[in-house]
Amino acid sequence: MMGLSGRECPDCGRSVREPFETTITGREVCPDCANALFMGSAAGAITGNVGSGYGVWAMLMRKIRRSG
Repeated sequence: MMGLSGRECPDCGRSVREPFETTITGREVCPDCANALFMGSAAGAITGNVGSGYGVWAMLMRKIRRSG
């Protein structure tokens, strides 16, 4: 079973078959987490509020974990 599944993402803990993406912080995470991180940092940059960016990221991460 382990051979069929991919790598385990350090952020969401899911086994992912897609190739991992390197984030702006240099970590390798699954595409879903990379997208969530990008969306969160974009929201933080737009509003100028890092807290709101983190909130967007956290919300997306909860969705990812639930769907996995």
